[in-house]
Amino acid sequence: MVNLKKNSSEFLGFRLKAHRKQTNKRTLYVARSHMTKKSLDNAQIKLKQAIKVIQKHQSPENVWRFNTVIMGIQNYYSAASHITLDLNKLSGRLNKALFNRLREMRKEATFQELTKTLQKRYKGYECKLYKIKGMVLVPIHAQRCKVNLNFSQSICNYTTVGRNKIHQNLRAINKQVLAYVMKLYIPSRSIEYNDNRISRFIAQYGKCAVTGIELGRNDCLCHHKIPFHLTQDDSYGNLMIVYQPVHRLIHMKNQEKIQALLNMLKLNEKQLKKVNELREQCLNEAI
Repeated sequence: MVNLKKNSSEFLGFRLKAHRKQTNKRTLYVARSHMTKKSLDNAQIKLKQAIKVIQKHQSPENVWRFNTVIMGIQNYYSAASHITLDLNKLSGRLNKALFNRLREMRKEATFQELTKTLQKRYKGYECKLYKIKGMVLVPIHAQRCKVNLNFSQSICNYTTVGRNKIHQNLRAINKQVLAYVMKLYIPSRSIEYNDNRISRFIAQYGKCAVTGIELGRNDCLCHHKIPFHLTQDDSYGNLMIVYQPVHRLIHMKNQEKIQALLNMLKLNEKQLKKVNELREQCLNEAI
């Protein structure tokens, strides 16, 4: 047991301590949380390694991976009440490495050069942005505290039920396929598409949006509901993850090949209706 009024406690990378807050009627205590020293050190090592990779191989893919590391850190530690202070400290530690290693290749960028998704995420932050190979490096410090609501008291590491609740969503996703999807960067597509493709895969638990089957590395495709050439829309709402034969069925026009795919997939009435809705959005006739 730790008396948080006197000493801080560390848990899952967070450091917590109770601080006195004086009011007119009584003395209250408020919990303040930070990243632990070990967490900051580990984040610094990861980001410095990502900077070195960019220095050796200047490519949009490596800049994208650097950005995903930053956003992963921001997302995980956003529950800390003083996350902005901690990330400012992390940013200060990395400024020298960013300047010395990337100064020859980086160019100044504007906020408008971020994707729509990233503009929404980092709206309200005033900071100097840089880009490499046309891809903007996201700001390290730009994360406010997010209050986590509706936390289930039964979730913990110390009971079977609690552990099951922690991992129930992750167990639904094939971890090897998820790792493959997260590492795969498609250079011919936008940053927004690459980011939202991963989000869609996770949201669908690695399953086809039409058939519901679990997808493998070689049969997983990201489909634009309304064709990209019509709208140039890579937003999250316009994407879905589907089984490769289903993707062919959505775009196919040859009746004989369509029938062969239908015989193989054996879609039920609800699944066929969904395919026809997607075909109509692609300006194809219903089956």
